Amino acid sequence: MKMLKWAILAAPLVILPTAFSTPTAARAVVGIDFGGVAIGYRDGYYDHSHRYHRWARRDAERYRTQYHDNYRDMTHSRDHNRAWER
Repeated sequence: MKMLKWAILAAPLVILPTAFSTPTAARAVVGIDFGGVAIGYRDGYYDHSHRYHRWARRDAERYRTQYHDNYRDMTHSRDHNRAWER
């Protein structure tokens, strides 16, 4: 009888953690949307409202490979002929 009592008390400790854990396939994946970037540079980018932002970690590399036409291989302070001023 004592063993059955402990089994009944211990069952929720084993079942509940697995019932509320997130399966691997349902975990969130972080994606990057570069739709707000007008011009990209090594050190950051300008958005479509002409505001400058610094890149998040390793986003410059991803942007350069995907949108090489809008990427300039220089720092933003060295570019005196910005694309929106043309």
